[in-house]
Amino acid sequence: MKKTVLALALAAAALAWRLAGAVPSDLDPLKAAPDTHKLAFENAFVRVLEVRVPPGKTEPLHSHPRRVVVYLSDFNTRVTEKGGKPQDNLRKAGLVRWSEPMVHTVENIGQTEGHVISVELK
Repeated sequence: MKKTVLALALAAAALAWRLAGAVPSDLDPLKAAPDTHKLAFENAFVRVLEVRVPPGKTEPLHSHPRRVVVYLSDFNTRVTEKGGKPQDNLRKAGLVRWSEPMVHTVENIGQTEGHVISVELK
C-alpha cells in the first residue's frame, strides 16, 4: 500500500512539474504568431523554433517555456512581458542566453530582420 501511494505521489509530482513549463495552447507562438515562428524540430525533450521578425513587426502576446535562445542576427527589440514595462534591447548575432518561462510581446524596432533559434524544453 505504501509503495502504491508513493508511486502515485511521484507520478503526480512529475506531471505537475511537466505542466508547470507547458505553453498554454492559445499563447503558443506557433498559433499566436505563425507568421514569425516556424517549427524546425521537435522530439520528446525539446521543440526548436526558427523565428524571423521583420523590421517594424510587433508579435502578438505569446508565451515560451524554459528555453535557450540563439540570436543569428543583430537587431533591436522592444520586449514587453505581461504586466511589465517595455524594455529595449540590442540583440547581437552569436549571443546565446537562457530564458525562464515568459509571456510577452516582441517588437523589432530596428532596421534589420531579427533571426533567432529558440530551443524550448519540454
